[in-house]
Amino acid sequence: MDAQRCLTLLEAFKSVRVMAVGDIYLDEYVYGKITEISLEAPIPVFEVEERKYNPGAAGNAACNAASLGAQVIMVGVVGEDANADIVKREFAVRNVDVSGLITDKTRPTNTYGKWRAGGHNIPTQETWRTDTPKPKMVAGEMETAIIEKIKSIAPHVDAIMIGDQASATISERVLEVIIECAQQHNLKTVADSRARAGFFKGVDLITPNDKEAGMAAGIDIVDEASLMEAGKRLVGLAKNAMITLGPEGIACFASEGTMEKAPIRPVQAVDVTGAGDTVTAAATLALVAGGTLVEAATLGNLAAGIAVAQPGVVTVSNDEVRDTVLEGGNVAIDKLKTLEQMRAIMKRLKREGKRVVWTNGCFDILHVGHILYLQEARTHGDIMVVGLNSDTSVSENKGADRPVVGEHDRAQVLSALECVDYIIIFDEKTPLPLLKALQPDIYAKGGDYTLDTIVQEERQLVESYGGRIAIIPGREGQSTTYIINKIAGKA
Repeated sequence: MDAQRCLTLLEAFKSVRVMAVGDIYLDEYVYGKITEISLEAPIPVFEVEERKYNPGAAGNAACNAASLGAQVIMVGVVGEDANADIVKREFAVRNVDVSGLITDKTRPTNTYGKWRAGGHNIPTQETWRTDTPKPKMVAGEMETAIIEKIKSIAPHVDAIMIGDQASATISERVLEVIIECAQQHNLKTVADSRARAGFFKGVDLITPNDKEAGMAAGIDIVDEASLMEAGKRLVGLAKNAMITLGPEGIACFASEGTMEKAPIRPVQAVDVTGAGDTVTAAATLALVAGGTLVEAATLGNLAAGIAVAQPGVVTVSNDEVRDTVLEGGNVAIDKLKTLEQMRAIMKRLKREGKRVVWTNGCFDILHVGHILYLQEARTHGDIMVVGLNSDTSVSENKGADRPVVGEHDRAQVLSALECVDYIIIFDEKTPLPLLKALQPDIYAKGGDYTLDTIVQEERQLVESYGGRIAIIPGREGQSTTYIINKIAGKA
């Protein structure tokens, strides 16, 4: 799928209306450190520094759908307790309508806790897990209340997204009503289930991972042949199936009997918790927006890639996916980016807490002085972005006989350097417009410059947004001009 098609579907997400139905958990993350051993018992003392909360299970899928731009209403059950108030608050701040929630006074709100702690100068690790008793499947008044909510909301949405983590909300009657409402109101139905993927007969799409798909199909998925067999069996239950395969992408099994894989965008995975919910949310919105099954999987992969690169359960925004699409434009040199792509990349780097070093120059006939300078500049941050003067800009600065090497060849040579992460070519005589647009953390300058002799307008701009100037000493006797003169016999 090309970038423009991705952007068109992402824009269409903003007009989609979704009802999320299913199990709701409150995910609680407690961070702190172990300070001592208790005087009352031989146990460590956990000093709490921070608590974070996030709706989990179907709640996380609902939050992701809202963050991706949809209007979302959540239908599910919570208890009458403090954690119900917390989960409602967390839904509200993520723009999920909680008017579909039902209170069950006889049970606690499902809560799943992770406690992480370290010691003095010691990295954190998980030290404790908490959970509430496994809930039973809804019945009686609770089941009826859920059904009535679904019936009342269905005429006002475009899709029903089902989350079945604890097998406690989607009973046979509830599923029957969902299918009936979908047929009556022409709604898309997408289901994600931890243990019952085969239960959701008649839905438009199920989105299990390979283990869940194997359980539903009665097959141990170990190779391509077993994957194909499992996919065929699942399509005999649901109309379509998307089996997530981790780093191998998503296998899309269509009702027509075809299978196509959507590749994953390579990322450094930090925490895969909740990634399946993100795929389900993005795929649901994509199908409603008119996307094909493979297009839905592709956008699901992009969104999940953003989620797994961050710790904990993460809601992924429409802008984040859009920025990721813009980053991966069709450019001949991977490191060479347009200004629009660099803006998107800078947003992501700032979210990730990376320090960006900027430097710029002609880099005409790359020599050892350039290499040493770039390597030293790179040590001042995490990412190096090089602004490369275009041929027009070089001629304006150096004279009509320069550059010796064309801009794309110069970019190709720079891209081969490990210390250079991104390159952007600019036509202006100075990099000031790019500094304004990108606002790097560190602006590296070389040669014999000092803070007082660099272009003061550039210095004032960088310091105005909190950036820093780094002066990198040059290597004496090394310059492109010297090399040209030496070749010409003038040095």
